[in-house]
Amino acid sequence: MPTITYTPISFRNYDSGDYYLKKDPYHIASYLLTKGRIAAGFNCPFNISGDNCAFLFVNVDDIVAARLQCFGTRFYARGQILPAGTASALEAAEPLRYLGVGAEPLLAFTMSEEYPVNVVAGLSEMALPLYKKLRYHILAFPRIMQLRNVRCMLESKGVRGNLLRVCSKILNVPLGWLISVSDRKGKRLLREYQVEKVDRIPAWIDEIVLNDGHTYMEVHDHVWLQWNLDNNFYEQPQNIQSFYIVKKSEEPIAFFMTKERFREQAGGVLRDVLIGSIVEWGIRDESLLSEEDIYRMATLTFSPQVDIIETATNNLQVVRAMKRCGFIPHGYAHIALKDKTKQYKDASDINLWRVRYGYADVILT
Repeated sequence: MPTITYTPISFRNYDSGDYYLKKDPYHIASYLLTKGRIAAGFNCPFNISGDNCAFLFVNVDDIVAARLQCFGTRFYARGQILPAGTASALEAAEPLRYLGVGAEPLLAFTMSEEYPVNVVAGLSEMALPLYKKLRYHILAFPRIMQLRNVRCMLESKGVRGNLLRVCSKILNVPLGWLISVSDRKGKRLLREYQVEKVDRIPAWIDEIVLNDGHTYMEVHDHVWLQWNLDNNFYEQPQNIQSFYIVKKSEEPIAFFMTKERFREQAGGVLRDVLIGSIVEWGIRDESLLSEEDIYRMATLTFSPQVDIIETATNNLQVVRAMKRCGFIPHGYAHIALKDKTKQYKDASDINLWRVRYGYADVILT
């Protein structure tokens, strides 16, 4: 019978080198222990103690079999802000999954008393049933995607070499025309409003976020957003985050945040694809701008090399409106809350939440 053990590594343990890892033939541990992931976790301003778990590994005999990275965040509920835990990169080695080790890191994270609540996002279809069994409140909302380069789709169908180059060039002509038509309203908005990319996120963002009017949210104030702007889990130069403020007659009225990520594989079928995501936004006065307006302006800020633009929203009117811009619904994004206090029994109602695509580790990922 295999022996299952845990290797929790706190921030303090890792900093001092006071830990020991088992053999890692499946690269479960090495995936987490990269420069980008370590920096993002240690730079998180919401880790409440150096003794909190930073990395959790589950071992089968002398082999690292499963993993989870942990760090802090904050949760807004009914006018109060609570410390919260979040996590990233839940994974188990495929040859050892039959032992159920994939559930072990999540179970330990859920049962931990470090934080009164956990907020997680970006749940895989494989992990979703585990969160349901552990009685997380789970919110699901539509993801929408706009194709901007047919190459990745053709490649997923097995087209290669010169044929791929020729077909991509031909089919991108009508696609480019459709995109230019859908971009017209965004360009008109840019003539009326000023969009400015910034490296330092202003504190007035907090007024928009915290006065949103919803009962629940992960707190995305200027400190949290700055941490996400300054960090990501990767080291490739094309993996970037960008933050924009929107002004009307030089008066700030809105903001949005984007990221671009190169994926060697995406969705199980796409290869070598650069995906742009609209991950956060806020509006001071919705009589001036709408969520749809923000998306239309944001699509114009991505690099020309981006193959797909995506976001997610629980506003079904916006989902329908963005279809006119070529954004097609494609699955669901998820946010999950574990309420260890048992005070937020209505937290499964998505209408009570400030919902954004960029929850938990989604911007960093």
